[in-house]
Amino acid sequence: MKNSFTLFELILTVVISVTIIIYTTLFVKDLMILNKNSLYKEIARVELNSTKIFLELNKKELNKLSLSNKTLYFDNTILLKNVTTFNINISGEVATVNISLENSFKQIWKIAL
Repeated sequence: MKNSFTLFELILTVVISVTIIIYTTLFVKDLMILNKNSLYKEIARVELNSTKIFLELNKKELNKLSLSNKTLYFDNTILLKNVTTFNINISGEVATVNISLENSFKQIWKIAL
């Protein structure tokens, strides 16, 4: 009788341990996917902000910007990738830049000339 109870305890412990391990693995997998997506979004935001700073520093040479094959070029040098739309409207003392990336980031910048 004692051996059967010990065997029952062992089986119950294994079942509970396996259940905990499975749910922990699923949780860690979901957490890693969420962190990976957050990382890509934050990298895109940093790239957009660095592009904005670059354009503000080179505001006299905005005519050297061009978009080709979803890549934004400045004087034939890659400035930003995965760009879906890019427009510059220069009116008077202000240049308005409308830019959007593939991952649905859209921004409108106003740069004083």
